[in-house]
Amino acid sequence: MEDYINIARKIFSGTRYEASEEDIERLAYNMTLLKKRGLDNLNQRLINSGRGVWATIAEHNFAVMLVSQYPSSVPISYEPGIEARRPPDLKVEIENITYWIQIKDLSKLERENRQDKLIQQIKAKAKEIKVGRFFSCILSDDFKEDYLPELIDFMKDKAASADEGKSFLFTGQKNQKVKIEFWSPGKIALSELTLGYAGDLEILEITGLSKEQIKQSLINAAGAFNWEADKSNINLTVMEADNKEDIDICDALFGTEFEIIDSEKQTWSRKNDGLLNECDFRKKVAGVIAIKRKEKWRPVSDYNMILYMNNSFKHLLSDITKLFNFDMVVYNNMRPRMGHGNFEL
Repeated sequence: MEDYINIARKIFSGTRYEASEEDIERLAYNMTLLKKRGLDNLNQRLINSGRGVWATIAEHNFAVMLVSQYPSSVPISYEPGIEARRPPDLKVEIENITYWIQIKDLSKLERENRQDKLIQQIKAKAKEIKVGRFFSCILSDDFKEDYLPELIDFMKDKAASADEGKSFLFTGQKNQKVKIEFWSPGKIALSELTLGYAGDLEILEITGLSKEQIKQSLINAAGAFNWEADKSNINLTVMEADNKEDIDICDALFGTEFEIIDSEKQTWSRKNDGLLNECDFRKKVAGVIAIKRKEKWRPVSDYNMILYMNNSFKHLLSDITKLFNFDMVVYNNMRPRMGHGNFEL
């Protein structure tokens, strides 16, 4: 375990995430667990993942959930050696069924990439402030590079004297907002203001963009399956969807939702543009699992899981639910409402 503590510490040190001792111990414990179950190749993938560390941690977390609920008599393998262009990530054999699982991290939206660049600039400028503390930085969507000097001056004014964990809201001339917090390091010494974490001030719906991004990512994931799904070989794709809206996932899979209004009533339907209406994807993928961290700000976490069911394989639902007890199963006639995991017929 001690060796994995050092390895976990090194993995986190290569990221901008300020890992706590609990984060490090959790990751070390999970690495130990996977090694015992013969999945040390996934540990090695994580160690060597470089800039892809967060996508690999998602695979790591998911594999840990699998091995934690099945005894060693249930074979579970990572990137199994099969004759394929590239093997699926995980293979699980339960009774007479083989589950093939491909995990796909969703590539960042253009908006998120733009904010990443801003955050990197804020991080660099903050290091010029010689106050040995951490800060968090949560940006509104309309924050732009032009407002950086004003924000940095605001941070200089607050950094040294701010109470631990107290939130400050910077508001620019055109009502752009940034939420800032400052806190002191626990066991390490800092010589300048250092970024702890950053993100979006609010989750915004971007019509069309997120749906198309989800579709392309899942098409790429389905490329791991060179065979059609059937009762003996159940193919499932998994996507980490912490920052994705249920309505975008449903639109991507089942078709774009639209309103039907006549003189007597208002109803709704879907267009025929969902992935599960496309022949190749529909035959290969029995269901799509959206995973969302139970502890949103912790990289090492269990997940809540929603299964989006391919109607062509609904007769296999009882077999699919042998793999996990899903928090919810969603079909094409279900409509997401405000918030994650709220649906109605």
